[in-house]
Amino acid sequence: MPAYAVNMKHSAESCPLFNDVSMNKFKEGMGRREESAKKHDVKVLTACAAVLEHLVFYVIEAPSQSAVEEYLKETGWAFTNDIQIREVQFVEEIGKRYGIL
Repeated sequence: MPAYAVNMKHSAESCPLFNDVSMNKFKEGMGRREESAKKHDVKVLTACAAVLEHLVFYVIEAPSQSAVEEYLKETGWAFTNDIQIREVQFVEEIGKRYGIL
């Protein structure tokens, strides 16, 4: 299944830590993670954040970029973040394909 790197950034003003409207949307979306992942056949491999820089990074396996987009909309990430989605390959897979590993 394809893998996608998702980079998200929001302003300090729209950060759920400082904005009640954003926090409520964030909580609602987080409550839908499992349901939405199953619905769109999405598997979140890792998620991390640079909190004070207002950056969030995900690596997701999904059948398509549109599945990733729907997941991010349904889970509330698209509400406050500018989002970049790139299809990526794992370094181990590239190494094996080219005989490096």
